[in-house]
Order: sequence, then structure tokens, then C-alpha cells
Amino acid sequence: MGEKILGLVLTIVFGYITYRLYKNNSMKKGVRLGLTIFTSILTVASLVGPYMESSNKATDSSTVSKADSHASSKKASSNIEKEKEKESRSESKSSAAKVKSESKSQSASSSKSESQSESKLVESTKNKNEQKNFEKFQQDLGDVPSTTKGSITSANYDQTSETLKLTLSDEALDLQGAQLKEVVRSAWNAGNSLVDSDKPFPDDKQVVSIIIQDSAGNQLAHSSAFLHEFKYDADK
Repeated sequence: MGEKILGLVLTIVFGYITYRLYKNNSMKKGVRLGLTIFTSILTVASLVGPYMESSNKATDSSTVSKADSHASSKKASSNIEKEKEKESRSESKSSAAKVKSESKSQSASSSKSESQSESKLVESTKNKNEQKNFEKFQQDLGDVPSTTKGSITSANYDQTSETLKLTLSDEALDLQGAQLKEVVRSAWNAGNSLVDSDKPFPDDKQVVSIIIQDSAGNQLAHSSAFLHEFKYDADK
């Protein structure tokens, strides 16, 4: 603002000098003309100069402002790119972690499914084998009379009481005392060996006790309750 006022004052001064020179007829015409042109130039310069400087400053200010704005914009753009890159890396890590987690979950699920399938297969095979064992056991019971040469006349399994009943022939029982006890023990041992050779059986078809009886159904021996050992009834 001060520069413009000074310029205006100088304009008035140089203008006045120019005017006086122009009116001064005492000077030589060539000198007067030269001075008049010179002061005119100074007058115009003093009038236009402050505005030109102000314009240059404004231009410089605008240039600096634009440069600052461009720098700020570039910096902001750079920050945005960095944030995007950071978010992209974060998303990539998150995606990779998710894929890894899903892979582990699928692998665990697959392993669990395979384990369950194997368990079912093992259980199914076990049940089938146990049923086959029991069927063979029933066939072997029918062969007992021939394999014992008639000393045991029948062998029957009672699923309800889980008991194997062996019936001795009357000829085998035509003994007394210790001899009879040994014959009965031999029959009990034969029944026990038969069970051991064919088991394991299904859970609902177990042989818990072996009973030795005569043809009239009188019990001669049985398996003890806890140890499942031979128990001769006549020793009570």
C-alpha cells in the first residue's frame, strides 16, 4: 500500500516537472524535448511501477501457493497410496490367515471324518466277527456228543441266563466219590475250553456260567459267581 502512495506522489512530481519543461520556452528546443521525454518516462514508471511490483508479488505468491498446494496434494496423494498399500497388505495377511484357518479346519474336519469312518468300519468288522464266532460256537455245541464220545449227551446255551448247560450220560455218572467229581470236572473243563476257543462273542450273547447236570436235570457242578471257577455242588 505504501509503495502505491509513493508512486502516486512521484507521478505527480514528475508530471509537474514535465509540464513545466513543456511550458519553458527559454530552453533550447532540443534540450527541452529531451528532458520532457525523460520526465515523462519517469512519470509513467512511477505510476505503473508499484502496480507491476504488486502484480509480480501476487504472481509469485500465486506461484508459491500453487507449488505449496501441489506439494500438499502430492503429499496427501502419497499418504493415501501408503494407506491403501497398508490396507492391501493387511487384507492380504487377513485373507492368507483366513485361507490357512479354513484349510486347517477342513483338514481337521477331514481327519475327524476319516477317523469316524475308520472307527465305524472297525466296529462293524468287530461285530461281524463276534457274530460269526457265536454261530460257530452253536455248531460246536451240536458236535459235543460226538467229540466226547457220548459222555456228554447234550450241550445247550441259554441266552437269558447266559449259561452253558452240559448234560452227562448215566454211564459217565456210574461212579462214586472222588472219581465222580473228576468226571464232572472234566466235563466242566471241556465246556470252558469250548467257550474259550470260539470267543469273543457279541455283548448280548456272553457265557457267564457253565452248569454240569445229569439226565434228570440235577445240578452237579457250576461256575463260581466271581472267579468263574469250577464249583462241585456235592462239596457244599
